[in-house]
Amino acid sequence: MIFSLIIVLSFNVYALWLLPSITFSDLVYWDVLVLSVWLAVFLVGFFRKKVRLHRIGRCLREPGPIAPLFLPYIDQEVYFHDVDRLQDELEQERCRNSELKDGIDRIVHELKASLATLSLCQGQADQDTTRLVIETMNRQLGFLLLQSRLETSVMDVQFQKSDLRSLIGTAIKNNKYLLIRSRFEIRIDCPPLSVYTDPEWFIYVLDQLLMNAIKYRRDPLIEIRAFQDENETVIEFKDHGIGIESRDLLQVFEKGFTGGNTRSGTYRSTGMGLYFVRTVMDRLSGSVEVQSAAGSYTLFTLRLFNDARMTWLRKKMDHTDL
Repeated sequence: MIFSLIIVLSFNVYALWLLPSITFSDLVYWDVLVLSVWLAVFLVGFFRKKVRLHRIGRCLREPGPIAPLFLPYIDQEVYFHDVDRLQDELEQERCRNSELKDGIDRIVHELKASLATLSLCQGQADQDTTRLVIETMNRQLGFLLLQSRLETSVMDVQFQKSDLRSLIGTAIKNNKYLLIRSRFEIRIDCPPLSVYTDPEWFIYVLDQLLMNAIKYRRDPLIEIRAFQDENETVIEFKDHGIGIESRDLLQVFEKGFTGGNTRSGTYRSTGMGLYFVRTVMDRLSGSVEVQSAAGSYTLFTLRLFNDARMTWLRKKMDHTDL
């Protein structure tokens, strides 16, 4: 601004001394014209800067990098925002890799113990123990594969129309040996229903619930009930095991959480099974809820949409709640 005024003043002095033919009105007209152009340029620049700062302030609340939105000129706030976000992502990736490594180390240790047990059974007519060890090893390897797919964000989901009774039957078949060995009774109330989901991943959810029922059994009874309305299918999975303490209900789906019953030493828990159940249900655009009474029962309620058109609605509803 000062520079512009100096230029105008210098021209006025020049005109008055060296251009005697110029009139005062012409000089005033030129001054007004120059100052008007300068003011227009100044206002345009001011409002552009204000709009940019407003956009930066809005984007600073975004979770990911925002520098590409402001190239080729990057403000200091944008630079530090992206550096902080990238450092957070790097730290999260390190934590995931560390947890994955711990999981691999633990499962490898358990597999070695299972192999040692299997070697002791050689030459003995203990087929029951051998089958149990093989079943345990198979589950540990499946758990490891699933953990690697979930923790590295490469979970592939293929939605398709599936028969719910068939999915439940497959999950029970997967666990039939342990269910028979533990003398479980399974009551199923499921009419012919179709759900829109990924069969492999939904069967995994049922597998986890069945394994929990077997692991924490008290009364060997499992009840599975399903019903459907216009938009969604509800699956209720109820076991009559040791139950969950009321103080733990809000945390059972958290990563690594083990409740009071599992910390007592009677039951072994990794704190990952129900975390994986919730993670998978989220990826399936579904939900999972739990109710329980310690020493009596645990009821898991799974909700799935009935067709492909409803998947986007779940995401929209979740986004609106935020």
